[in-house]
Amino acid sequence: MAPKYLPILKAKPGELKALANSKTSVSAKVLPLFDVGRLSERTRQAKRFSETSAVTCAYLDEVAESIAKVRKGSSALVDAYQWPPNSATETGEHVIPYIYGKLASLGVKAIPVIGYDRWDSTQYRAAMMQLELSPEDYYCLRLDSHAIEDAAEPEFFEEQLTTILDDLQIDPSRCAVLLDFGDISHASIEDILDQGAQIVEQLDSFGFGRIATAGCSLPPTIDGAVKKPNSTGKVLRKEMLLWQMLRTQYPHINWLFGDYGVRSPNTGEDVVSPHTNGKIRHTIDKHFFIVRGHSVQIGAKGGQMYDLAKKLVESQHYLGPDFSWSDSEILQCSLGKGKPGNSTTWIAIDTNHHIAYAVAEVMEFEKSVTAASAETI
Repeated sequence: MAPKYLPILKAKPGELKALANSKTSVSAKVLPLFDVGRLSERTRQAKRFSETSAVTCAYLDEVAESIAKVRKGSSALVDAYQWPPNSATETGEHVIPYIYGKLASLGVKAIPVIGYDRWDSTQYRAAMMQLELSPEDYYCLRLDSHAIEDAAEPEFFEEQLTTILDDLQIDPSRCAVLLDFGDISHASIEDILDQGAQIVEQLDSFGFGRIATAGCSLPPTIDGAVKKPNSTGKVLRKEMLLWQMLRTQYPHINWLFGDYGVRSPNTGEDVVSPHTNGKIRHTIDKHFFIVRGHSVQIGAKGGQMYDLAKKLVESQHYLGPDFSWSDSEILQCSLGKGKPGNSTTWIAIDTNHHIAYAVAEVMEFEKSVTAASAETI
């Protein structure tokens, strides 16, 4: 079955657990893009790597093995977006072909992600060009803020796209495009829609196999979403409105909806704040419903999650325990059963519900577009 949803996820325990607990009917419609986090100094000094001199290799092996646990026998997009474009392992191999090779050995079909922003790097370009793909294999061209800025100069932008395709000797029909807006928490919906339409007009003539859009309306910290502790609020999912608008405006394009799940792409790597707030980020129609608590250093500390879960279950937005593994976990928590969990636990819970809801939302919108088209015939 062709995928319906492309979540851009950190290759971390919370997100991986969310995927592992997704229903088979949901997983079949999901094509995740895993952003492999940069090897931080904190991770480099971790005790588990103390016996090896090839820490980068060991770290990438660990990440690949964790991805394989949830995607063995399936496809996944994999990127090293946060790494410098010339990053290499201790053996001198560029990190991109290294992790693709490791994933292949573990039974994961890793779809290469081409970084428009990195193509000027000789090392990065050489690494991508050395990948050995068969004629039926697919690529994904990731257009980030650099590409969005370049698109304001159409001739230059289209020349850059042509250069990338020519360098890799790819027919556009074998290449998907990911229009990645990144953090759009402070962007106006009007600007996003205008930029999206402008770029799609330029992409349309190339004949790319698919076009996906992605962005994240959630700010990096919870106080940017809900100002007052121990309260609730909503955040408009501008990324969903963008996809729906483009899907309607350009019905002949093979579209794929994407987003960043429930974590902002600007969330700091390996940064653990002692004053993290208890919170549940619950995806609803075109919005996130945020149930915010308070600092885990005060009051009931982590135990506040029991009350937050109860508040969500009693709201009009709760869909019942059968909707997803997440919703069942939330119900149990609302009843005070089990441990309240930590931040990783709730990333897993929030992400699992989000994936299930996004798939259902996309499927429902596709039905409405098809029905509307049939009525006009």
